Amino acid sequence: MKGRLPLLQALLDYHKEENIIYSMPGNKSGEGFRRDKVGEIFADNLGYLDITEVDPLDNLHHPEGVIRESQELLAKTYGVEKAYFLVNGTTGGNLAAIFASFNEGDEVLVERNCHRSIYNGLILRKLKVIYIEPSGMNEYGLFLPPDKGNIYKALNKAKNPKGIILTYPNYYGITYDLKDVLIDLKEKGLKVIVDEAHGAHFGISKKLPMNIAKFADFTIVSAHKTLPALTGGSFLLSNHIDSDIEFYISAFMTTSPSYLIMASLDYARYYLDNFGEDDYNDLITLTEMMKEKINSLNKVKIISKEDLPKGYDIDLSRYVMTVPKGYSGSKLLDYLRKNNIQGEMSFSLGVVLILSFLKAEKNLIKLYEVISKLDMNLIEDNSEVLYYKSITPKKIFEPFEVFNCPKEEVKIDEALGRVLKEAIVPYPPGIPIACPGEMVSEDVIKSVLNYLKVGQTVLGVENGKIKVCIHNKNKEW
Repeated sequence: MKGRLPLLQALLDYHKEENIIYSMPGNKSGEGFRRDKVGEIFADNLGYLDITEVDPLDNLHHPEGVIRESQELLAKTYGVEKAYFLVNGTTGGNLAAIFASFNEGDEVLVERNCHRSIYNGLILRKLKVIYIEPSGMNEYGLFLPPDKGNIYKALNKAKNPKGIILTYPNYYGITYDLKDVLIDLKEKGLKVIVDEAHGAHFGISKKLPMNIAKFADFTIVSAHKTLPALTGGSFLLSNHIDSDIEFYISAFMTTSPSYLIMASLDYARYYLDNFGEDDYNDLITLTEMMKEKINSLNKVKIISKEDLPKGYDIDLSRYVMTVPKGYSGSKLLDYLRKNNIQGEMSFSLGVVLILSFLKAEKNLIKLYEVISKLDMNLIEDNSEVLYYKSITPKKIFEPFEVFNCPKEEVKIDEALGRVLKEAIVPYPPGIPIACPGEMVSEDVIKSVLNYLKVGQTVLGVENGKIKVCIHNKNKEW
């Protein structure tokens, strides 16, 4: 209809609300570029800087000039051999790293709670999978990244592993000390890929978890999540320079890369080099002080490293704000939103807030005031809390083997013994109960029905039905 601009108008209306942005992107709706004069000029002229490959602006697919120089500076910042700009997010980088590292039929270890792009890469590259199970932390409704024990347990199941794909940190900003594990795995001959989507800022301050890019073959970093970069801007960091990574980056990336995104990636690196350490030191000093004040209200609890098991750490530049059993993280997120505080996400017993150096003290005082006025009755929820429980279904086929299988939809309570065509993923926490190629067991059915009973979203289940394969013993579809 003439005169209608539904998406643009919604963005303009949202901008007018003047919310505190405690969600992605890391540029905080453009304010993050205003750290210095050059950033301000960039932010004020975005529309005028949109251009294509013309002299003297180089070519991302064959950089020889300013893009090459920018990427060389990026490699120095992270202490890696080579670094690349990505304009279609970490997804393209994950796919490129998987294709550059493995051949069809290779066996790899993969965290069950990996990003969907990793699952897509496993299918596209036709890889055999050994899943690494995460752990639950039920008192807070959280799940933890796999520890050393879980990683080596999966390794011992493998017959001829060629590599490992890990997520560092998880969505809550929680990490496990992986340095020695990665060094050992590489000595064993495994290729190491790390999806570090939420850790672009790691290592810039001693108050943050370490950045492990220098210990991996490939690390893919979502700069746009926590740094002043435009959405879709990521880094691929490489210590495996004799691979085909440049071919696969080019294959999975548009031939019309946005110069706005690339320029913002250059600024994100510049920001880390010039301001990152001081800004994050100051921010974390402030966030820790305000954490104590907010926790003293006895309404919510913000998680600290001391609350985690030994060997785990947490990103102190974000708040994982939990509520007691009997209250709802989703309702808390809605409450914050109504008070012009935009959180990143909710889970059953809390919310995640990605904080910022921008107007940090003013915004944290506002957060404190909003929590202090919280009427706990508003977020009360006596629904049953379903905690993460590792089920480990039996794998019958590899994910790629069931991709082209004929499928049918069956009721979940009638699917016992069937092989899944698509993953079943309750959200939150976003960890698959069962993955493509795995068998539906009694535990899987019981878990899914429990999630549905309490009204939780379960991806892969529609109208009580799931997609399963019609298969024969020869794996021929």
